Amino acid sequence: MFMSGTKTVAVKLTEGNILKKMLIFAVPIIIGNLLQELYYIFDTLIVGQTLGDIKLAAVGATSSLVFLATGFIIGITSVCAVLTSQFFGAGDDNRMKKSVASHIVIALISTVVLTVGFVLLAKPLLILLNTTSDTFAYSKTYLTIIYGGLPATMLYNVTSALLRSVGDSKTPLMLLLLSSVLNIGLDLLFILVFGWDVAGAAIATVISQGISALLCVVYIKFKVPFIIPNKESFKGIKSMIGDEFKIGFPMGFQYSVISIGMMVLQFFVNGFGSSAVAAYTIGNRVQLFLQNPLNSMSIVMATFAGQNAGAKRYDRIKSGTKKGLLLCLAYSVVIGVLAWIFAEFLTSIFLSNSDPITMKYSIEFIRWNCIFEWSLGMLFIYRGVIQGLKDGVVPMIGSVLEVLMRVLSPLIFSTTLGFASVSFAGPAAWSASAILMIIVYFHKFRKLKRTGTL
Repeated sequence: MFMSGTKTVAVKLTEGNILKKMLIFAVPIIIGNLLQELYYIFDTLIVGQTLGDIKLAAVGATSSLVFLATGFIIGITSVCAVLTSQFFGAGDDNRMKKSVASHIVIALISTVVLTVGFVLLAKPLLILLNTTSDTFAYSKTYLTIIYGGLPATMLYNVTSALLRSVGDSKTPLMLLLLSSVLNIGLDLLFILVFGWDVAGAAIATVISQGISALLCVVYIKFKVPFIIPNKESFKGIKSMIGDEFKIGFPMGFQYSVISIGMMVLQFFVNGFGSSAVAAYTIGNRVQLFLQNPLNSMSIVMATFAGQNAGAKRYDRIKSGTKKGLLLCLAYSVVIGVLAWIFAEFLTSIFLSNSDPITMKYSIEFIRWNCIFEWSLGMLFIYRGVIQGLKDGVVPMIGSVLEVLMRVLSPLIFSTTLGFASVSFAGPAAWSASAILMIIVYFHKFRKLKRTGTL
């Protein structure tokens, strides 16, 4: 435990046993991210089981468009965890509060722009993706509601990132667990009892995340007040806002670029028909759920690297990177084998019928994506460390590389391999970006050894 002023913080990552501290910090984040993904899993499962394949495909057809907005939010709010963690690690309370004040300003501006912009663009984006006519109306309804709820998404991600930056990963987990249970109940109430169809699934998601966000705010106010900025914290922060935006925008853009790759992929999937869209929806949900521990480790590594860079403990960063990498590779091997064996069972959970085309495509997608989880694990570890060192440009370049690989796979091979070209797109993207991150990581530490600076 670590004291900041008179308040206790859960985990200080600049001291103590590295693996133990990483695991203590990581487990709540992993569970929390799994619960967050369950928001969308339950939407997909309940829609598929109660409303049929067409409406399942309609919800699934929006996934890349939802991530286009939420991904940018996740990216830009991750600056909270990186920069605040560095000031926290350095013991600089004044700059830490100014950093939080800057985050608040950036978040408010971004929320207004993103919410208004994406609500207006919902229909044009669906048209751009060649959304099938039998799913279009349902997709538009679902997407518009999710976009309208972006303020809740922003608030939750900002507050949870701030808590993680000072070592508290347990509180966001507990609050998210509460809202996840609420989400399941509201899904069933709105769809089965009120008959609100796909709109009910979207409304349940927005309300649940909004409650989680508000509870995070209340917790910070009463339990972690030392990170709350005062009036003085908002003075003279123009340059800090500019600096943080320079780092935050590439991070947000990085996630949005990945989403653009997903959108292009969705365009090709839509061309294979509704069965392929349903299969991609199921396969993507399973794959995203299973990769969450890896994604969580990226958050852990960014915070770990941020705190230790602030304390100038570069030796711990290198050691922590090795340990994080071993954890991710071990998980990837186990999950790859299990996903290959149980792919058919995982697909059947989401379907109310046994459409052979949907089953075939979904099994294929799950197997090929999960067996290459090891490359995704390497990408997340090295990218997280690089972000923790306040480098937002290289991860953004890596994201552009990912998009190129996601586009090239179906573009070149769709006519000969069909849906398989979609299944291979993700692994190709991860591998290419991982290679870039590894090269940059070792370059940075060679520079550190040679010059004494990163």
